[in-house]
Amino acid sequence: MLRRIYSQQQGQALMELAAALTVLLLIVFGIVEFSRIGYTYILVAHASREGARMGALRHSDDQIYLAVNDALAAIGNVPIVVSIDPNDTQRYRREPVTVQVTVELPLLTPLGVVLPNPFQIRCKTVMRVE
Repeated sequence: MLRRIYSQQQGQALMELAAALTVLLLIVFGIVEFSRIGYTYILVAHASREGARMGALRHSDDQIYLAVNDALAAIGNVPIVVSIDPNDTQRYRREPVTVQVTVELPLLTPLGVVLPNPFQIRCKTVMRVE
């Protein structure tokens, strides 16, 4: 009789461990993934500002693309889309130039059931041409 009660308690402890470990892993994966998303958002916002600053100083579109890619070198090999409006032949003094940077960040943890994978991060910056 005592052995039967003892074995049931071991099974209960195992089930409690499985439930607690699931919640703990979900929290850890969430912290890791949201930290990556936040870091990438900061880099994309900085790259967007760098591109708009280059456009405001009347640099060519190719130089803007290079500045954005240099600012995003830390995120690795992910798809980057840069849109510039207006292009370098239509930029006039005191008119706005808009640079929008879009990055599709692949998720590393199994949070793809909660978040879209790849997670799209988009930042847009508008500056006046000098």
